Amino acid sequence: MDFTLILPLILVLVFFYFFILRPQNKQQKEVKEMRSSMKPGDEIVTIGGFYGIVYAIGEENVTIELLPDYHKALITKSAIARIVTVTETVAEDDDDFEELDEETVVDAEFEEVEEENK
Repeated sequence: MDFTLILPLILVLVFFYFFILRPQNKQQKEVKEMRSSMKPGDEIVTIGGFYGIVYAIGEENVTIELLPDYHKALITKSAIARIVTVTETVAEDDDDFEELDEETVVDAEFEEVEEENK
């Protein structure tokens, strides 16, 4: 066999492994470790965007509290997107507000609007 025909095939396979399969396997391993390290009391976010607190952990399912002492939901471990840390929630809240200087605050005068259709 001609080596010049086999070399491009080998290069494509090596590229496929290092740039597609290896990062995907690494990410799956990290997610599996994150889900196995959960403990009751951790705040989590589901893949659907629901925030909850881990109440109980089973073999494949997790019971979460959606509202404290009110609603509990049974979900699969694969439905958990990430564990939220306290500093992460504080950082998200800080991004919602802008710092305003005294110069940027303007007193507005409001005029009464009369209804057109009386």
